[in-house]
Amino acid sequence: MTKQEQVKAIFIEEAGEIIEKLDVNILRFEENSADFDLLNEIFRGVHTLKGNANAFGFTRLGEFVHHFEDVLDHYRTTRDEIEECQLELFVNSVDVIHEVMTCELDQLPYLPDTYPECLAKIKTLMAMKKGDVVLVGVQETPAAFNDLAAEFAEFPTMPMDMSVENSIKKHQDSRKDGLNLYRIDLTLDNDCYKRGFDHILFLKLLAEKAVSIESFFDMGAIASIDQFSHDENGIKNVCIIVLTPLTSEEIGGNFEYLFDHEYRITLISPAVVAPVEAESKVIVQEIQEAVQNAQKSVSKNTSAAAQTGAAAKSTIRIDTFKLDELFDSVGELVIAQNFIAQNERIRSIEDESISRTIETLSKITKRIQDRVMSLRMVAIRDTFDKMKRVVRDTSKKTGKALHLNVLGEETEIDKTMIDSLSDPLIHIIRNAIDHGLESDAAERQAAGKKVEGNITLRAYHKSGSIVISVSDDGRGINKEKVFRKAIERGIITGDENLSDSQIFGLIMQLGFSTAETISDLSGRGVGLDVVKTSIEKLRGKIEIESVEGEGTTFSMLLPLTLAIIDGMLVRAADEIYIIPTLSVVESFRPEREIVHVIKGQGEFVSMRGQHIPVIRLSDVFDLQTEHLEPWDGILVCVETEAGRIAIMVDELVGRQQVVIKPLGKSLAKLREISGGAILGSGDIALILNVDELRPLIEAAHG
Repeated sequence: MTKQEQVKAIFIEEAGEIIEKLDVNILRFEENSADFDLLNEIFRGVHTLKGNANAFGFTRLGEFVHHFEDVLDHYRTTRDEIEECQLELFVNSVDVIHEVMTCELDQLPYLPDTYPECLAKIKTLMAMKKGDVVLVGVQETPAAFNDLAAEFAEFPTMPMDMSVENSIKKHQDSRKDGLNLYRIDLTLDNDCYKRGFDHILFLKLLAEKAVSIESFFDMGAIASIDQFSHDENGIKNVCIIVLTPLTSEEIGGNFEYLFDHEYRITLISPAVVAPVEAESKVIVQEIQEAVQNAQKSVSKNTSAAAQTGAAAKSTIRIDTFKLDELFDSVGELVIAQNFIAQNERIRSIEDESISRTIETLSKITKRIQDRVMSLRMVAIRDTFDKMKRVVRDTSKKTGKALHLNVLGEETEIDKTMIDSLSDPLIHIIRNAIDHGLESDAAERQAAGKKVEGNITLRAYHKSGSIVISVSDDGRGINKEKVFRKAIERGIITGDENLSDSQIFGLIMQLGFSTAETISDLSGRGVGLDVVKTSIEKLRGKIEIESVEGEGTTFSMLLPLTLAIIDGMLVRAADEIYIIPTLSVVESFRPEREIVHVIKGQGEFVSMRGQHIPVIRLSDVFDLQTEHLEPWDGILVCVETEAGRIAIMVDELVGRQQVVIKPLGKSLAKLREISGGAILGSGDIALILNVDELRPLIEAAHG
């Protein structure tokens, strides 16, 4: 990959982040159009996108964001009131930006259908806003052109360097405490206009927080009229003197998208220094500052040092592939450390220093593992922010007034899972709005509810897992109706003793729906089989709770990370297996009275009015062992998508977090096994896929 291609790849990644941020900010601005700080942030994102798009040849995107930027710039400078129709235009413009970016990346010859209409509306709006300004300008325009240099130059015959020096002296005399004086030299490249930059733009940005600002243009290098090119920069040097309360870092932020050689920022000293003594005085001043800093550093306490460290905090971009490699290596380190700590020959050595060293190694390894895991964890805020747009659009399409409540935005989840969560969340939210909430206001009022519906999006930790739930205060799910539909479709026979949760779970079967008419958005149950499959790929599961007339909650239970599993270690016929704790309900040694054998159907255990089938791991994996009765062993009750089963084992070894290892091609065909793990003893344990165990019972006795 060439350097140009690398830079372009960085731009594409950054552009995606900018567009995602625009999508979030424009909705926040729609809710509070008086927040001009937020409008400034939106403007900066659009401006950055414009410059970079033009620089890399994305001209169609560049043209659109150029006109959109003009509109945003007008409102942020004039602070005019923004009408609802104009806010709608802003939201639609961000949609068009997203779609055009896709067209540019895929090199499609056509543009989105909404592009010309939206662009025309932007141009019309801007023309209306400019109309008043043009009218005033016409009245004040001189009848003939004058020599602008002669008319406006303060020192027409004075060299530029001398003019700059006079400006610096003037500003030093008028300078007050809390203000900084800077000299900024701009030497923009010839192609700066194509990249979306010009000198006036930076003057406007600096002037926003400036007490005083002066600029000096070196016009000596301007080409003659026959050689002049309108799309090339002919002004090679511009000097700006600005008096402002901003720091050097804040000033530098205005030029972060320029090349380093295109600008230079110099902080002017408060004192006027004579040219001859300048060098020596600067050296003395630097020595004095160094001594003072050394004295301050000696007297600093711990908290001050911590604050300094926090101030120096910065971030870098890291390829996720490198993080995955690091995580795998740390996993191997954990296995090796456990092997040392549990090695019987090492543990038999009665030496305090060896024990202390192993303990220290264990602590360090655990700390490294926690730190590396935290590198992969990101707040779910960005995903939730995307859902706000889904709620807004679905609300408008269905015509239902509603309010979105978001809780737990700071909850962290594995980065590798974030991208896979968007589609399931979008479908569940649309389903809740379209089918969960009542059809009209009268129906809600008749039920004693507010006209405005409520959708609650929440994330939280529960028993070592992440739970993401979507709740609505709508009509709820009719349990009897679901049960009848399932019987009609042959999903169940009607003889099953199902819990409420299991009945509600039937709506996630393929093609299931209780809706009389299915809209283009959703029918409750339609498409939820895809959601269920997506969540199961993340080793999670979905639980549904509903009260008819009050509302429904879909809860997605997910592991903290895809690389590590929290499991219960069990022993069967001298083999160790791992059952994911997310599936475990309880473990117990059954009494003889609650164990039954039904001819042709196998063994069952009675629990709280339910007959739960018993499965022996020795039978599943054809292990050579003596036949034990269930009351002589231990039963581990687990929840599967088809109902609960009881797994019979010889012993509970313990609970442990293990690093998941993929199986080879030969073992990948075993559907009842989802992976393997290396234990601290060096032994290999297989991870059970409990959802595939129940079909084995039915096949054995079918």
